[in-house]
Amino acid sequence: MDAKNSPHESSPSSANVNANGHEQIVPVLHNPDTYAPSTPLDPIPSPTPNTPYSPADGEKPQWSEPSAETSPHDAGKNTMSRLRKPRKPNNANGKSALFWVHMDPQSVSEGTKEDTLKRIRSHVMSEHNRKKRLETTKRYKTKSWKHLAFQPVETTSAAGQTGPSRVNSFSTESPSSSPLKLEDNGPSDAVGFPAWSSVAGSEGHDADALVKANEAPWSFLGAGANDPFSTTHTPLTDRMLRHLQHFLCDLTQMAYPFHHRYGPKLQDHWASLVRRDPASLHACICVAASNAALTAGEFPLMQSRNQWSSGLVVDSFHHRGETIKLVNQGLSDPVKASSDELIAAVSMLLTIEIASGNPDYLKIHLAGLKQMVGLRRNFADVQPHVRFQISWTDIRVACMALTKPIFSFVRYARPSHLSITPPNKDLQIAASRLLALTEVPGVFGDAMSRTIYDLLELIWYAEWMKSCSNSSAFDGETEQYFNTEVLYVEYCLHTDRYDEYGNIKGDATIEGCVRLACLLFHNTFIWDFYPQIAPVFPKPIIALRIALQNTIPTGLFNRCQDLLVWLLFVGTYSSGILNERIFFSRELVAAMRNLNIQSWQQLRTTLIPFFYVDRCYLNPLRDLWSELHTMPIGMGN
Repeated sequence: MDAKNSPHESSPSSANVNANGHEQIVPVLHNPDTYAPSTPLDPIPSPTPNTPYSPADGEKPQWSEPSAETSPHDAGKNTMSRLRKPRKPNNANGKSALFWVHMDPQSVSEGTKEDTLKRIRSHVMSEHNRKKRLETTKRYKTKSWKHLAFQPVETTSAAGQTGPSRVNSFSTESPSSSPLKLEDNGPSDAVGFPAWSSVAGSEGHDADALVKANEAPWSFLGAGANDPFSTTHTPLTDRMLRHLQHFLCDLTQMAYPFHHRYGPKLQDHWASLVRRDPASLHACICVAASNAALTAGEFPLMQSRNQWSSGLVVDSFHHRGETIKLVNQGLSDPVKASSDELIAAVSMLLTIEIASGNPDYLKIHLAGLKQMVGLRRNFADVQPHVRFQISWTDIRVACMALTKPIFSFVRYARPSHLSITPPNKDLQIAASRLLALTEVPGVFGDAMSRTIYDLLELIWYAEWMKSCSNSSAFDGETEQYFNTEVLYVEYCLHTDRYDEYGNIKGDATIEGCVRLACLLFHNTFIWDFYPQIAPVFPKPIIALRIALQNTIPTGLFNRCQDLLVWLLFVGTYSSGILNERIFFSRELVAAMRNLNIQSWQQLRTTLIPFFYVDRCYLNPLRDLWSELHTMPIGMGN
């Protein structure tokens, strides 16, 4: 309608809007005798925001006119002045859809026409029906959220809007403060939604309009393009994302030695932990940063704090601190303390601490981790991937300290259809000399004999998978079985050093020396630990050197000189830069001279009936042969 010529019904007064947003009825400044109608007419009040009102033809509210003595200043204070609730703006000028300005005498007189009254009533009813439709739509949308898997939390927004406006909103907390909060009683899959407000139930509002409450459109954008809408529980910087990608794409492939079919499952497992729990996120980033620092030769945990100038070292210790803080917070809740997420985070922290080279410190934390696992029914109740990570860390600590693992091992049942054969002719005679010694009474115990068989079968499967010529013949169940067999064989090699009463059997025997050599071979063949990181796991090498020093002079290996050559070769190759390499290489020269080995081909032929694989040892064997010729103790040609 026109703002000035709209047909209306009014008393000789003017409706206007004051500075506070309230409508007032003020006196008309024209001469009432000149234009006053014969019958005084009363105005029809516009409907209020809360209760739409349609006046009947026979009902007209009576308003009292001000007296002549009333000043314009007092006009807003008497009964003629009526305060109304502010109206929501719905157009560019901020005016309501229906307003009256009684300044035109002609409009006052034309307000008595019947068609004008019908038009007014029609407009009022249309506004009433429109608001009912908006309320129905809002109720439907509110109910529809309850059927979704992810329900936004209803909060009261629009705190910054002025006036007693009625705003119904469904929103989450601002992503800048906490885009995703996890309860302590377990993981949550909820995602954070931007805080939108649905404004309804007020006059002058367009249908189906959605406005943001007190926020600019770009206020919910995250840092960079990694997470532009801040849907994760922790904002990720570019550096954090690179470390996380390194962990998920590269390091997860290294966790399991066989990942042809298991790799994607393992990535999904760690990705789900990272999405659900911030402690797991920081732990994974810490592992990735530490691995990158170790690869770069910085070895952060072995340096003085004054020398930590690398960004990788800073990232490693920053996220280590964040993980420790979140773990300590989670330990206050028994349910959270026994969750797979927190157990995995602690296990990952222990993986990082392995680089410190302090097994006593690690065993203290392993005991604490065992208490967390004790809150579950048993160790088998822990999620398989998390259990594998714990067992891996436990066995690594046992290798560092050369002690018995703390956690018991959960071995998978052997697949009933599994049948494996040697992949090549060389492996057909692998471990044949060791298997022959198992038939000699008193040389090997039952546990060591079974471990030799298990290790031999593991070598056959690994070479089939490495060659890729027949890898498709094994299904996912077989791959899962041998992935756990990798840890089980090493677990048996550590536990077999102790008798049933927990006492060390001693390494100065044929069985003790073979056990240590099998451990070094296993960690070389499967994990590539030796000789690259021999300084981190030196105890098995030192123990083998001490055992051979004590047994060689006694003539224990006089009847099995080829076994002694294999033991010395494994010790020489695994030592790397350690001082023990001098002893192993010197004794190896003497043992090869006793067997009259004249070439590296003869040396290779001597090693094949034990645990030997060309893929790992052929090139080092040639280099070692050339190196031994330069030693003071010569070899006859």
